[in-house]
Amino acid sequence: MTYIVTGYYGSGKTEFVLNLACSLEAPVTIADLDVINPFFRSRERAQALAPLGIEVMGSALENHVAQDVPALSFAFLSRIRAKQDVIIDLAGGENGLNLLAGCYDAIQAYEFLCVLNLYRPETDTAAKMVDFCKRINAASRLPITGLVNNGHMLSFTDASHVLASQQAVLAASGELGVPIKYTLVQEDIYKQAAHGIISEKVLTFPKPQMREDWQN
Repeated sequence: MTYIVTGYYGSGKTEFVLNLACSLEAPVTIADLDVINPFFRSRERAQALAPLGIEVMGSALENHVAQDVPALSFAFLSRIRAKQDVIIDLAGGENGLNLLAGCYDAIQAYEFLCVLNLYRPETDTAAKMVDFCKRINAASRLPITGLVNNGHMLSFTDASHVLASQQAVLAASGELGVPIKYTLVQEDIYKQAAHGIISEKVLTFPKPQMREDWQN
């Protein structure tokens, strides 16, 4: 399966990508195609993920983790063609879709997931969420097939944030006719919010992978 993941900067898109990868059976490939935002990219976690059978690909350069150079390798396409699990981590917004142009011919079975967070100004209402998804669909040859509720306020997050975000995502889901496929939530918060969560799957994590404690 090919998983394509989009979302505005700050939505927690890459955090979702990493936890999605950990939930799948190895081997898994993450294709880091974010050449717009040099911060919080999945390639930063490549060394930690390798022992789990998760390989991060994308840059054609060695020692590329801290480099902001758009030198991409599309070697992961061979794994898509081999029907392995590949997660394509796009840059946020419509511009992030540009690199999909080199992938369409290889992609067959896929999920196109849009990560939404009520606590980002670009998606702080259901109407804005709908507008964003419609713009993504207009710019892509592949339509969004599922929404991801990732309502969070970093270290200030509690169950009410997750459930309030879910209400907005549910409204967007109804208007778009696209289901909520995943909820991403920290383990301790999930214990408080589990009774109210509505999504096909829930991914939980003990602590964020993309932020150190001092960044929360």
